[in-house]
Amino acid sequence: MELGKNGRFISANLLSDQSGDPLLDPYVIKTMPPAPSASAFRVGFIGFAVSKHSSSSGANYRWENPSESAGKWLPELREKCDYVIALACMPLGDAIQLAIDHKGIDMILNGFEHQTAMPPIKISRSTIVYAEDEAKSLGELRFSLKSGRPAVQPLNHRLTRRVADDPDMAAFMVKAKADISVKQTAMARQTAHAHGHEHHGHDHGHSHSHDSHRQHADSDFVTSQTCGTCHVEAFQIWESSAHAHAIDILVRERKEFDTQCVICHVTGSGQPGGFEDLYRTAHLANVQCEACHGQGRKHSQQPTVVKMEPLGPNSCVTCHNRSNSPEFEFVSYWEAIKH
Repeated sequence: MELGKNGRFISANLLSDQSGDPLLDPYVIKTMPPAPSASAFRVGFIGFAVSKHSSSSGANYRWENPSESAGKWLPELREKCDYVIALACMPLGDAIQLAIDHKGIDMILNGFEHQTAMPPIKISRSTIVYAEDEAKSLGELRFSLKSGRPAVQPLNHRLTRRVADDPDMAAFMVKAKADISVKQTAMARQTAHAHGHEHHGHDHGHSHSHDSHRQHADSDFVTSQTCGTCHVEAFQIWESSAHAHAIDILVRERKEFDTQCVICHVTGSGQPGGFEDLYRTAHLANVQCEACHGQGRKHSQQPTVVKMEPLGPNSCVTCHNRSNSPEFEFVSYWEAIKH
């Protein structure tokens, strides 16, 4: 691993497999400039993470239980600073347990995969604050000293289109997305091949061959093409909307095989007969009628007997939530797709 103790990355529980010592600095201390009537304030940062995967064969590192590492390093850090923040990457349950087991942590700034947003949680001495991923918000911890004791207010600033990207970080993200996309695409191809689907390129449109539909005849999703045979005007409105091209957004971002992202850009992801990936179920790409109104096979067979699901403003926020769609408000968005 080409990592070193340079103060940029910290981890108390990523250990050398040979020496048992941390491969990175276990913690760093930052000193805040003193206020006119107060002394300098020292904030200590200590890093913990959990790994879903065991160390690969021949690796020169291992992950120690975060609680064990906390027991080794927290007493030393606590003596050197006035306030301790644990930068954590772990499931919420593990973060809560860390707060219960170790009273020397003032705040746990935690983020793990695609956690949902949540308000701060007070556990024993610690406050657990959620750090959102995917660079959709900028977190701020605002300190104020009253009688020598810190009051900390966590703030989240939404990064809308009006906020320009940092050039260096943008360049890094372009490369990272490309590298991740290569891996995800290879995994999707392997899965498709294992299920007997040969790769002949994929079409992001909303119509596919009759063979494709016959292969999925057991699915209750019938695609917008079927809906459009009766609901002609609604189909035409949908066809010219962003929903009809939702997968293209992920293609541009090189995330079309990111299983966390595609959920809101396709139809029926995670449901029986729904979208799996662009190699196996390309006919269910994009946010088609059934993504919002529910599976349509029974309605298409008995349209006067079986009705589709009623919708309202709350139907949209499953995907258009504050994290994914910070500028969303129902009235203007509905005007663009009203049918």
